[in-house]
Amino acid sequence: MQAKLLIDEDLSPSVAQALSAEGVDACHVRDRKMLGGADHRVLDRAFKEDRILVTANVEDFVKIARRRELHAGIVLIEDGGLVRAQQLAVVKSAVDFIGEHDMANRVLWVRTDGSMEFEDVPPG
Repeated sequence: MQAKLLIDEDLSPSVAQALSAEGVDACHVRDRKMLGGADHRVLDRAFKEDRILVTANVEDFVKIARRRELHAGIVLIEDGGLVRAQQLAVVKSAVDFIGEHDMANRVLWVRTDGSMEFEDVPPG
């Protein structure tokens, strides 16, 4: 089963559009009328829709995830200064890296050097 994504507002809506055009089930918080919404509500929405949240808001979402008992997964992109094309390339790589992995209560760290690693958050 391929990952379903909710793209946070710190990434371009065009990332979700491009992924959708390629057959990935992706939407942007704008599509859910959640621009400016509280981070914990965005993560709630992702969970309700069984979507992995993709964000460059690393600091805030790590804190929220560590306090949660359950979430559908989060992709944390450490480099928040990427332009649209770079964002799309990074998210595509993350989707490929996730593959068939179960992301429940897992975070995929996308490091500034492009490396990726999983972490269980909160620790199991």
